[in-house]
Amino acid sequence: MNPAGLRAKIEGAKGRLLTAEKQMEAALQKLGSAQGVEKSMISGPLETAFAELKAARQDLTDLEQAIATET
Repeated sequence: MNPAGLRAKIEGAKGRLLTAEKQMEAALQKLGSAQGVEKSMISGPLETAFAELKAARQDLTDLEQAIATET
């Protein structure tokens, strides 16, 4: 795939990740006011997934910068 095609795919992936981050952040905020066992069962995995989304977004940014320096 050519660099322009890769950049387009990266931008699409970054957009999807940003949408997922916003949705998860909203869920975490709602969860912050919740109480009980459900909160403790859900909050840990949700926070882990949110951290993974942020890491994936950073990886895509790094990849995009690497491609930019090669062209």
